[in-house]
Amino acid sequence: MSLKTKVLLVFCSVFTLLALIFFTVSHVIAGNIAGKLENESIRENVERALQALERELTALDKSAADWAIWDDTYSFVENRNREYLEKNLSDSTFEILGFNYALFLNTRGEIVYARGYDPEAGKEIPLPPGIVFTAHNQTGGLKGVLVTPQGPVLVAARPILKSDGSGPSRGTLIFGRAFRDKDVKELAEITRLPLSLRPPEAVDFRELKPAGLLKNGEPFYVKILSPEESAGFAVIKDLQGERALILQVNSYRRTVQAFLAARRAFGLFLALAAALCCLLALFWLDRTVLSRLARLTAAVTDIGRSPSSAPGIPLLEGKDELALLSSEISKMLERLEEFQRELGEKEKKYYSLVDNAAETIIVVQNGMVTFVNQAALAHMGYTAGELLSRSFLDFIHPEDKESALQHYRELLEKKSPLYACPFRIYAKDGSVKWVETNSEIIEWEGKPATLHFLTDITPRKILEEELQRLMAEKSLILDSLTEMVAFLDRDMHVIWANKTASQSVGKSPESLFGAKCHEIWQGKNAPCPGCPVVRSMETGQVCAGEVTSPDGRFWRITATPVKDKEGKIIGAVEAALDISESKRYEEQLKFLSLHDSLTGLYNRAFFQEELRRLSGSREYPLTIMVADLDGLKLVNDTLGHAKGDELLQACADVLKTSLRRSDIIARIGGDEFAAILPKTGEKTGEDLARRIRSTVEAHNKEHPELPLHLSLGAVTSRSAAESLEETFKKADDLMYRNKLLNRASARNQIVGHLLAALKEKNYITAGHAERLQELCLKTGEKLGLSPQQMADLALLVQTSDGQIPE
Repeated sequence: MSLKTKVLLVFCSVFTLLALIFFTVSHVIAGNIAGKLENESIRENVERALQALERELTALDKSAADWAIWDDTYSFVENRNREYLEKNLSDSTFEILGFNYALFLNTRGEIVYARGYDPEAGKEIPLPPGIVFTAHNQTGGLKGVLVTPQGPVLVAARPILKSDGSGPSRGTLIFGRAFRDKDVKELAEITRLPLSLRPPEAVDFRELKPAGLLKNGEPFYVKILSPEESAGFAVIKDLQGERALILQVNSYRRTVQAFLAARRAFGLFLALAAALCCLLALFWLDRTVLSRLARLTAAVTDIGRSPSSAPGIPLLEGKDELALLSSEISKMLERLEEFQRELGEKEKKYYSLVDNAAETIIVVQNGMVTFVNQAALAHMGYTAGELLSRSFLDFIHPEDKESALQHYRELLEKKSPLYACPFRIYAKDGSVKWVETNSEIIEWEGKPATLHFLTDITPRKILEEELQRLMAEKSLILDSLTEMVAFLDRDMHVIWANKTASQSVGKSPESLFGAKCHEIWQGKNAPCPGCPVVRSMETGQVCAGEVTSPDGRFWRITATPVKDKEGKIIGAVEAALDISESKRYEEQLKFLSLHDSLTGLYNRAFFQEELRRLSGSREYPLTIMVADLDGLKLVNDTLGHAKGDELLQACADVLKTSLRRSDIIARIGGDEFAAILPKTGEKTGEDLARRIRSTVEAHNKEHPELPLHLSLGAVTSRSAAESLEETFKKADDLMYRNKLLNRASARNQIVGHLLAALKEKNYITAGHAERLQELCLKTGEKLGLSPQQMADLALLVQTSDGQIPE
């Protein structure tokens, strides 16, 4: 399609679009104006019809007023004289005044006189229902339309008053006029309007469009009957304010018809004007633009077909844009020739640069080698003829062909450079070399191809293999250690860890890479306080220390800093050994060195150390209490050492229960116990001694088979001037005095309990023991034994458990 045709089509399209826009806008605007004018005309017609109807009602109301405000009527309602009727309400009166119904009502609403008469037919007619209503209380009376089965009736009611308008009212006068079709026609002739009255049910208000308000404030409606005719509607209400009749006034649509005729005429004029403007514009455009542009196009086309033999670009006359364009195109062609010469020279330089580059360069198109530089020939040992037009895969090691193909496919899919893809190639002499290629998509002779830069990485691969061997040996050695070994960077990230380290947290060594040491093994967000690794990297020295893991294990950690060539610390090697078992033994030995193994109380060595520590301290007054377990030897000798141990443990429990947590309780001998009571005066010490005795009594009630008997001594040191060793000695002496005082009773109680235990153990031997005791005592008397020996002999018999025969 030529440019002239396109311009013509554009002009036609633009003018058509503008015409459519204009017609649309004018139709909307003028249509709205015409509609408003039409509605206004309809409103005026409806109001004229309503005013005509109102005049009929006013005339009827005036007649009713003349008759109601009259002394004769006033008297007639009271005395109902016939003379009034004969003189005033004859048939001629109905015909002259133009009404059909006359009613006189008293104030009670009773009919005094009522008559219906049709002057045209000359006969009486019945009163329609609903016409009887009172208005004697309405000063101005009532008037309106009443709908009856016989048709609409115009009614007017006035209160009956005296001629001077004074009252009181004696009732209501009602005049009614039947409004028939002929009356509607007369009304139409008067108003010169085609109007009609219709019942409300005969009109569908859904088809009507509200068009505004009348002067009386009531709405009126419009309906388009045809393109030439429209109708206006108004509601006529009855005396109760309900819809009585619908007034319809038809109107000829002069405004709309005039608008349509004007639009057709203007449209024709606009179309002719648009066609004329289009032709004039096209003629001018052809003379000033199109013909000159065609000359310029033809010249450019000739240059494109035959650049060397073309006459060149014609310089157009004038100073407009086309003349400037022809000049600039001519200059551009000159510059293009110059650029073409420079481009040829640069191509030679670039080809020389690529061909003599030290890096191997290969171009592959459709899988075939299409270009190689001199470095590629030297690296692979082939000639150019042996490489070109051969598949690139022919030179790749079989084990690497799949990865090379994957690299090639990925390059084609992403269409972006790919870097560092290693594979092996065969040289002409059969040797295998490692290369690394950086590749990208290029256009080669108008078709897509791949450009590969190959770098010989054979020496690097040899070093990597050696490094891998060394790393494998290192891993083997480190993984065989029972210690946890890990290399950490400056930020405490794990760079490497042996199997022992990873197994301690149930993970693989690879999964630990990049995680922080304190997060893995300690579950903390920061390094442990005094961490040897942190100290080692801060000081540059080998540091060691002990830490405790969240699971309660103890670790001995040794950290060795790692430095680079410049001596800068880049991390540390951490070696951790689990010393939990050693710590447990150490704690156990420490506990045993300070505690009694049987009772769990402190031992004598700890007690003596505490005496030395508290000497001169601020814990004064300080009370030392010494307790001795009475009858322990007797229990050991009679019931065995196991029972004696139970008695010692019970004594320790009593002391721990009775004394305070701040008090230091120790077993300082076989049956001796001591307690240091810091910040305890004499009175508090006595209270604690009584508490111990009470606890002993409670224990004996619960365990009568193995009762406790303690001898206590407590002495208070009020200040550091009194030696604690001396205070302890005084307490020990006081305990022994108490022991001597209670020795006999304690011994007897213990023996009694032992005997009771033996009897309960075997009640059959009870009589045997008594007989044996009597026999032994007689034997002792004959032998001349002392009283003490006689007592021991009796005790022996009592505790013999029936093992001595009679």
